[in-house]
Amino acid sequence: MINYFKKTVKDAEIKRIGRFERGCWIEVVDPSEKEIEYLHKHFGLDKQNLISGTDKHEVPRVEVDNKDIYIILKIISPGDKKDLHTFMITITSDFILTLSKYRPQFIERIFDRKIEFITTQKLKCLLKFFSMINKDFERSTYSIVRSVNTKKDSIINLSEKDINALLEQESILNNFVSSYYYINLLYKRIIKNVKFFEEDKDIIEDLIIEAQQGLDLCRSSLRTISNIRNHFVVLLSNKLNKVITLLTIFTVFISVPAAISGLYGMNLLLPLQKSPFAFYYITLLVVAIWVGFVIYFKKRRIL
Repeated sequence: MINYFKKTVKDAEIKRIGRFERGCWIEVVDPSEKEIEYLHKHFGLDKQNLISGTDKHEVPRVEVDNKDIYIILKIISPGDKKDLHTFMITITSDFILTLSKYRPQFIERIFDRKIEFITTQKLKCLLKFFSMINKDFERSTYSIVRSVNTKKDSIINLSEKDINALLEQESILNNFVSSYYYINLLYKRIIKNVKFFEEDKDIIEDLIIEAQQGLDLCRSSLRTISNIRNHFVVLLSNKLNKVITLLTIFTVFISVPAAISGLYGMNLLLPLQKSPFAFYYITLLVVAIWVGFVIYFKKRRIL
């Protein structure tokens, strides 16, 4: 799907237009092969880069083809899973184009007039996109970090469900670390390849700092998750050892009367066999052996 939007300095709000105009924003969402071919032939855009814009596994990068700039980023997909998808921004002399498999949630902020978005100021629009992507990552990172810290404070009461949630969050944070790393490299390359005003350079430098802080936060949370997992493994191991110890002790206590009763179940002449108090003597013997075991286990700190 291809949509055209335009807003000049004089316009009060961004408007959807029916066809291409110089200084417009072209929004491309989940394009078909025909639409990619149309963009390639009509606007002279690189076909391979257009295809890359819909590839989920594409690596973030910046490419300069003649005067056209192709910027491939990672964005957080709609939904609770926080999967990462590819988002491509193309800057030409006549327009700015965005391409993705799904429409990002932050795009809605432009149409809700929460973001000042003047399509004729292409580099300003580029910085707006960068800022919105950074904010999305920042919100998601803080949300995961809060959840991890909550679980860290109640580590003794963690359930299997909590551990599974931590493993999912660990996978998400690993993806975020990769994205933050590439975003930092991408911003630095853009400063070198694009001529920005000084105030715009300051904005990008602030974005680099934010991305670095997000990267450090993700790495810190990953270490916390690793510590929680190791601690949980130790707790499980201790619980398992206690259960095995109790079962072993129970087996020992059961085996003593079982062995003695087995001996007296044989068809042989045995001591005390004809005594009317044989049952009581044998019971006292079993109890004495049990007491001996208890004293031994106590001294060995097994009980």
